[in-house]
Amino acid sequence: MILGFAHMAVNVSDLMEAEERWKQEGYSRKALFRGVPNHPSKERYTRSYQPLHDLMLLSGEGLWPLELTYHGQVNFANTQLRWNKGAIEVVLQDPLPFRQFLVAALGFHEEGDVLVLNSRFPAWSCRLRVLAGDSQPVRLDAEGPTCLAFYCNRIAVDAETLIGLGASDYTQEFDFKLGERNMLISLMRAPGGPLLELIEPRKK
Repeated sequence: MILGFAHMAVNVSDLMEAEERWKQEGYSRKALFRGVPNHPSKERYTRSYQPLHDLMLLSGEGLWPLELTYHGQVNFANTQLRWNKGAIEVVLQDPLPFRQFLVAALGFHEEGDVLVLNSRFPAWSCRLRVLAGDSQPVRLDAEGPTCLAFYCNRIAVDAETLIGLGASDYTQEFDFKLGERNMLISLMRAPGGPLLELIEPRKK
């Protein structure tokens, strides 16, 4: 079961410079992690895979949680996902299959031109606006937003459900530790190419 929205990941060429830019939008740093193992299954989503990467978690009142990543040198810009305070924007040549996937697979519902995911935990709610336009599937090591992450409680079952409803290019779940947090992770592409991350929190 999808429990709610976790964060939007944004890859950058310099974490400290990016932190200063996001501060202007109202964000502040929650945590910084250096030399975090990059699971080998994520290589398929990169042009130049690195075994380690750096992470910075940002938050702000009324703002979408962000995970800034540094995967090394970047030479390409992601344009499929765009941060917007009111609703994260997803740009696709054919928006309809992705909109249908959000409703059927992730539990979003439509409110006008926005798709909304409500959670029992208000901070885990999310708003997306799906727009028509040219874009290429995101890469984890390109500059800009890379994926949308969601919390779930049965990652193997939930991943299978998403795949049955149109997700593709998926990884098997793998263990991931970040500071004191233990979790299971699985990544996949939604229809049209947006990258999704499922996160199942684990007890210590």
